[in-house]
Amino acid sequence: MLILTEKPSVAKDFAKALGCHYSSADKCYKNNSGSVFITNCVGHLFQLEDPVFYNPEFKSWKKLPIIPEEFHYHVTSDLKDAAKVVVSLLKSHKSDEILIATDADREGEIIARECLKAAGISDFSKINRFWVSQALTPEVIMEGIKQAKALGLYSNLADQGFARQHSDWLVGINGTRFITNKAGSLFPIGRVQTSILSAISERCEKIDNFKPEKYFEITGSFNPPNGGSVKGILINPNGETKQKDDSLLVALKPFVNSRLNLDELKSEKREILPPQLYSLNDLQKDAFRYFNYSADKTLKLVQKLYEEYKCVSYPRTPSKVMGSQNVQLCRDLYQKFMRISPEYFVLHPYFVIDEKDKRIFNDAKLEAHHAIIPLDKLPASATGDEENIYSLILERFMLAFAPGYKYEKHTAKVSVGGHLFKIEGRKVIDEGWQKFRRFTRVLKEKEADSEEIQDLDNIDWHNLTLGSVDSVQKWTKPPKHFNEASILAFMENPKGESEDKKLCGLGTPATRHTFIPKLEKSKYIEVKNKNIYITDTGKRLLKIVLESPLSAIADVGETTRWEENLAQNPLGFETEIKSFIRSSMCSKGGSDE
Repeated sequence: MLILTEKPSVAKDFAKALGCHYSSADKCYKNNSGSVFITNCVGHLFQLEDPVFYNPEFKSWKKLPIIPEEFHYHVTSDLKDAAKVVVSLLKSHKSDEILIATDADREGEIIARECLKAAGISDFSKINRFWVSQALTPEVIMEGIKQAKALGLYSNLADQGFARQHSDWLVGINGTRFITNKAGSLFPIGRVQTSILSAISERCEKIDNFKPEKYFEITGSFNPPNGGSVKGILINPNGETKQKDDSLLVALKPFVNSRLNLDELKSEKREILPPQLYSLNDLQKDAFRYFNYSADKTLKLVQKLYEEYKCVSYPRTPSKVMGSQNVQLCRDLYQKFMRISPEYFVLHPYFVIDEKDKRIFNDAKLEAHHAIIPLDKLPASATGDEENIYSLILERFMLAFAPGYKYEKHTAKVSVGGHLFKIEGRKVIDEGWQKFRRFTRVLKEKEADSEEIQDLDNIDWHNLTLGSVDSVQKWTKPPKHFNEASILAFMENPKGESEDKKLCGLGTPATRHTFIPKLEKSKYIEVKNKNIYITDTGKRLLKIVLESPLSAIADVGETTRWEENLAQNPLGFETEIKSFIRSSMCSKGGSDE
């Protein structure tokens, strides 16, 4: 059997599990009997050919469109030796059993398929796919090998990967040449990154054009007969709290010390459920919020926790849930961490891990991998940054199974002199997961509960008097600039849809962290004090794109529709992109040829 992994570190893990040693002669790992060979890629060993491969005339950037009938690949320049070993071993074992153990995601799938194509292997009947989310311990590897399924079952995933790869090449190559020809200087564009730039531009434009408006809020302090006070805010007949001026303050002054009328009193029981488990996107957002880590840094840290320390599960996942088959795994892990991490789990004496909890165990919302969860204790050698990321994952796992935060919301409306005030408060019934959250080191300092919650129990509402009134002048505020956390949230859910449905975002969890650095490198954006701003260069690019036949790539709605089409019909998606490029390049101003 020949095993193909994506990275040297994973090949080493397989070698350890299967009792293999490195053979200098074979340039791979093998066992003593010569029945098992393990080789590895180093990411993508192959890249799509440049335009001139298909036609020497494409050396001219004015020769458009460039749409190959079939895409071809060449060896990545600095990985020729690695590619030679992999292809040679695949060829020599093409009649044997082959196990594909590249990363279990879309990218890993096409990395393997590129190698198989280079080796001339099209018969997949003896090829199986290794696919696990857990850290690659010897036990997990052995079980994963037993559970491996036919490679053909993953063909749709490969189709999606290649369709995305080909389409990004088509838009990048043709679009960059087209826009550069128009601009007279180099302007790189991309199918996803240009729509993200458009969203950043729109946000910056809204902020620049925002005109603040002054308003007032008038508050009252109300005194029960048994002492103390509660606070409320003056509301208009339509329920709004904004007043155009503070003239009502003068009208209310004579009513100080007057008794108020109770117009309405409502009580409603509510529950705030604990947060779901981490997807990569959510982990990256929280790491930025709490530690100011970039998305790229967070990915590298969590990747090390997974690959080297083997203390968390597979990180490149869009899922926030586990599968129904993971119930016992979570139960076992919970008991394990109650023993090895008492600083987190001893404070949580009651929890419920039940397959009926669809917020945690939901096969319908489970994608290629389950959510990121802790699997083992963090080694003492870990850095502070690694500990921060691990602590977030451990905390989230602990909280997910905790009870909800339950409270009773009280709302009273009282009036005096024809003016209506709203008084709100809550009575905490059970602090639930929020009680445990405050004890954790990671969030204690960063997320202190600053909300003032009024206790409205035992208020004699029929003997309430107006103690004082005051007004505060305020200004309406513009939307906030994107930062790395909010742009990740936007990429995940550009339509702002309910997370109850399966979301189709821009890019993938494995690629979203790359777009901001790319846009910065091209000088289309700049990041100042964590905020993302479009530059004059970025504005110029968008102006040219929006005035060209390629304007759709700057349309977030259209790009999202493409992403949905990619997931549902990858071959149809690629055909549509080819048609889009062909029609754009052949329209007026497209090609000079």
